[in-house]
Amino acid sequence: MPEVTRRTGYLYEAVRRDSTLARRATPLRPPSILPTARAAVRLLRVDVRGAHSAGMTPREISRAVEWTESGWLQALGLLTAGEPCGLTVVLGSGAVIEWSVRPARLLALEALNTRIALDCPRQGATA
Repeated sequence: MPEVTRRTGYLYEAVRRDSTLARRATPLRPPSILPTARAAVRLLRVDVRGAHSAGMTPREISRAVEWTESGWLQALGLLTAGEPCGLTVVLGSGAVIEWSVRPARLLALEALNTRIALDCPRQGATA
């Protein structure tokens, strides 16, 4: 029988919306599960720093830079306490970019002295 272990991971998402009222979001990157709060905040900081060329207004650039320099400490504290965190900026075009991280409970199944084969099609394989 497989052994089940619980651990906490951190779900990182970055999306773009056409406006502040838009419900549909376009992912800027695939969602990621990161092993530690520090790794999740590090990825968020890297993405925010790289988004300056996305058309942020000078005010939003200032907010983003301030967040990457000192606001991330509060985000790390929130994640460590089990709370979600994130940053939202409005671009000059009215579009919105949202970065978010939230704790996620993960279940890891580990087989004891057995091998489990999953019948999953390989990515890119043709039928």
